[in-house]
Amino acid sequence: MSCECALKLLIADRLPKDHVERLRKIVDEVEYNPDLTAETLVEHIAGVNILVVRSTKVSPSAIEKADSLELIVRSGAGTENIDMGTASAQGIFVTNCPDKNSAAVAELTLGLLLAVDRRIPDQAQALKEGEWNKKEFAKADGLKGKTFGVVGTGPIGNEVIKRAKAFDMLVIAWSRSLTEEKAQKLGVTRAATIDELLGRCDIVSFHVAYNPETRHLLSAERIAKLKTGTIVLNTSRGAVVDNVALAEAVRQGRVRAGLDVYENEPAEGEEQFHNALSNVPNWVGTHHIGGSTDQAQRATVDETVRIIETYVETGDVENCVDFAKDTPAAYELMVRHYDKIGVLTRILNDLRESNINVHEVHNVIFEGAKAAVATIQLDTYPAEEVLNKISARKDEIIQVRIVRL
Repeated sequence: MSCECALKLLIADRLPKDHVERLRKIVDEVEYNPDLTAETLVEHIAGVNILVVRSTKVSPSAIEKADSLELIVRSGAGTENIDMGTASAQGIFVTNCPDKNSAAVAELTLGLLLAVDRRIPDQAQALKEGEWNKKEFAKADGLKGKTFGVVGTGPIGNEVIKRAKAFDMLVIAWSRSLTEEKAQKLGVTRAATIDELLGRCDIVSFHVAYNPETRHLLSAERIAKLKTGTIVLNTSRGAVVDNVALAEAVRQGRVRAGLDVYENEPAEGEEQFHNALSNVPNWVGTHHIGGSTDQAQRATVDETVRIIETYVETGDVENCVDFAKDTPAAYELMVRHYDKIGVLTRILNDLRESNINVHEVHNVIFEGAKAAVATIQLDTYPAEEVLNKISARKDEIIQVRIVRL
């Protein structure tokens, strides 16, 4: 499908030069402005049809100023930097690039674990300062035979499981969707609850999406119940772990930690870091760079280009994250009809005149383009006379049927 109207793309974060050039061949007008911030984006959004961001925040103000915006592509996995509620209310598609950085995040997770267990950053710093203290740094638990808990068995969690098993650790996993059958395929022990997992583990690693249900999934109460010496790893989202409670537990020497993400972490690339953990010793941290390997970044940007190319050429929206998972629709009207001009218009008009709201419409053409079937989701059961009125147009309608959803 070719688009008859010119489209404008704004890239509000840094992308590789060759990918920008690929996008220039796909979209009519491309503005590459990687230094935009949440505040300055508001001034550049007018007239933009497609917006690409990585870490740049897309605020309600920016979306409300967008007079032509159709699609926001997050060139990464999460969408926390995009105001989803405002975008959805304006009918703007929001997409992301999931699963492209799974291996990179898993690699960092195991790197943090080794750094914590063997105190690698402390050793490196001592050597840089001219200190040789083999007696002090020769103390480490080691990983072989430890019980490693994985919270979240999506693509990243699964990659972490592979690597943890390679270190000869016993892996226990928990997620709401993990079944015994899937656990067997992964070669892990399934915990019935997260609390069961936490009580059995020497190491616990978090790989869940952030939402209201997962905020402080590792709460102060759960941290207090961890075995002394437990290593907490978080490479998912900062607020999955209660940073204040974790900082206190680390300060007291009850647990250790390796973190790539933090609550209220800086929005920009270079800022001061203010966190409950800031002045606490004996933990290892990185700068939210779990997915920041060349391999992962290239895969993510390739997916960004693919999403935009598909949208421009076909109108299809790949990886859309703001479609409603549930609607108030209670019934589905199925209408087999002849493929003629105005058939759907008359059906929808009949429903409108009956004050019936339509939530979703799909129309599929049969081979030969003589007939089609429309499925129309409704929140109200149509009166018998409405169904009879639609069925009565024998030159247009083949069959009408309604089912409860």
